[in-house]
Amino acid sequence: MAMLMRDPDSWEEPLEFKPERFLASSILSEQVLKYIPFGSGLRGCPGANLANILIGTAVGTMVQWFDWRIKGDKVNLEEAAGGMNLTMAHPLKCNPVARNINFLASN
Repeated sequence: MAMLMRDPDSWEEPLEFKPERFLASSILSEQVLKYIPFGSGLRGCPGANLANILIGTAVGTMVQWFDWRIKGDKVNLEEAAGGMNLTMAHPLKCNPVARNINFLASN
């Protein structure tokens, strides 16, 4: 069984170091989609569980301690074209506003 990144059926000269294979100019090629460094299974990211816990804690803390304001009346959800992932055409910018935390002083 061939290793994922050394499969001669998927790559020309699989044992050669050729980082140009992954340049943005070839991002839409089928070849690029065969490389997913932290896919799943044994090759999954070893820190995924820790990251999920820390992200949840960070977001929860920010929601608890801040009110969030946006510029304008509503969020523009238009998507940018192209690429392997969806991005917003107009990034969401939120400003944190500290909440009044006088309830802590009363304890």
